[in-house]
Amino acid sequence: MALLAEIFLLVTAAAGVLGSVEVSLPEQVDAEVTHSVTIPCTHTITGSHGNVMVEWFVLNKNGDRERIAYKDQTSSVVDPGTGFTDRVSVDGDFGLTISPVLLQDEQSFLCQVIAGAAGSHEGKTELKVYDSPEQPEVTSNLAILSVTEQLPSEIGSCTSRNGYPAPSVVWYKDGAPLDTITTHHRHMYMTPRVVKETSGLYTVSSQLYLKLEKKDKDSEFWCQVRYRGVGGEERRLDSERFTISLHYHTEHMTFNLASNTDIKEGEDVRMKCEADGFPQPEYILYRVVGEEEQELETSKDGWFMLKHVRRNDSGTYRCEALDFDAPEDVELRKDISIFVHYLQPPELTTKSPLTVQLGQDVEVSCSSHGSATPKIIWRKGKDHLSHSGTLSLRKVGYKSSGTYVCEASVPSVRGLVRTRQLKVLVEGKPSMETGRLEVTVGREGDRVTLTCTSSGHPSPKIAWSVDKQPVVSSSDQAVVSKVSLPVTAALVQTGVSCNASNKYGWSQRHFRLSVVPPTTETPVTSGGSQESGGGGVVVVVVVVICVLLLLLVLGLLFCLHKRGKLHCGKSEKKDTVNTEVRNDDIVVEMKSGQSAETSGLLGVNMEKGPRPDRR
Repeated sequence: MALLAEIFLLVTAAAGVLGSVEVSLPEQVDAEVTHSVTIPCTHTITGSHGNVMVEWFVLNKNGDRERIAYKDQTSSVVDPGTGFTDRVSVDGDFGLTISPVLLQDEQSFLCQVIAGAAGSHEGKTELKVYDSPEQPEVTSNLAILSVTEQLPSEIGSCTSRNGYPAPSVVWYKDGAPLDTITTHHRHMYMTPRVVKETSGLYTVSSQLYLKLEKKDKDSEFWCQVRYRGVGGEERRLDSERFTISLHYHTEHMTFNLASNTDIKEGEDVRMKCEADGFPQPEYILYRVVGEEEQELETSKDGWFMLKHVRRNDSGTYRCEALDFDAPEDVELRKDISIFVHYLQPPELTTKSPLTVQLGQDVEVSCSSHGSATPKIIWRKGKDHLSHSGTLSLRKVGYKSSGTYVCEASVPSVRGLVRTRQLKVLVEGKPSMETGRLEVTVGREGDRVTLTCTSSGHPSPKIAWSVDKQPVVSSSDQAVVSKVSLPVTAALVQTGVSCNASNKYGWSQRHFRLSVVPPTTETPVTSGGSQESGGGGVVVVVVVVICVLLLLLVLGLLFCLHKRGKLHCGKSEKKDTVNTEVRNDDIVVEMKSGQSAETSGLLGVNMEKGPRPDRR
């Protein structure tokens, strides 16, 4: 044995003289499940060496090594029958590539380099495997939780599956992480759980328990799963957010009018009773009469309505919230008072319709009363006639007929208005509208339209003296009748009449017709229904212009006569001209229409003595 030891030492010393091998591997290599990873094997060889070969081994839990692959200068071989067969290869730098990485690949790997005479050396590394967990699933407590519970209530549970290594769960409330407390506590704690599945992956879960307060009614909760990835980087996955249904007692209560504060008779009154507890308690509405409460109705949402209120609905109303969890010092009853404004419809001293005779006086009084002194006015259409409550009409005419309105209002209460109508009918003999009665046309056969308008009550009937079908229209004030006919010689002689009549009498209108040729045309007029022409005016203007020109010529002749003889030629002897113009030599007559409007008689007497002979 001593001899063999000496021989081993001599061989080792000799090998050191020939060369050496150094192998270096990282202490740990990270890989993600289903991905690829390459474990490098860095080596250095000094001295002389022959064929270099690298061998890769894996160490099992018992510390035994198993070769999985090797490579030399001529070949690369994967050992059969191992857990890495068909998943590993050795590259040109002697690195070991695993694809895909499996969860059970988290083991120790050895790289041994053999370099002939230079010797051999090996290095060791740990393969760390990671697998990301699934998105966390959260389940909220759907029950109605209560702030009156003495112990913390379960808020929800969070679960994340198939992660490696095992992730952790952190709870959040309103954006802030909660301290992880795994022991029972009177305010808050969590109960975590970690399960290793048959696949080797981990499923983690956590339940959150919390002592609730009223401020938690709107809080938002969620859970977050934290785990490590390749390179030791921390990664996070958030669950969906959720809220809870929290039962908390009433602390404050309100009871208000939801309608206009100026309540008018006949309107609906809405009232809202509201407590800040959850769930909303049931409400009862009472009418308070003295010391007595009269229950009116109940409501689950706190809304109450009094329909079509009357004046006797004024008074005090009380709402009570039925919250039996509220402390005794919380006020659960509230009162409001309402006042119903009212106004009686106006009353008149006479009934409608009121019939009066033409020319009589009318006086009608209007009165009303209400919750406040009303303002009373009389109006007809948009015209205000009286602000005293009394309508006075003096010597009524047919235009006084119509509808009058008595309006009572309370200015302090918007929209509180009542009205009463009075229809006035004025009766009497028909009256005719005045107008021009002469109608002139240019020639016989021209058509004219004649119009008669009559007012009266009962409504008059209009008859014409000619056998023509009239066009009749009527209104509350008057009846209008129109007839269209040609002008004949017979009608020029007789004229045309219209007659309006009712039970009180009649009135008549007579139209005179005439025919004037176009040369002496005069304006054509009818009772307001036919337009007149301008021929007569033109004739007058022409005559006046002619007269002015004639006067100008006569004036010029007169001036020449006063200054001397007129010469007829250069060498001729002018005879004495004695010209006398008498007043009846020139007559100019101007007429317009059927009678002369302008006439003038001009006369000029011009004398000339003998002129001396110019020799």
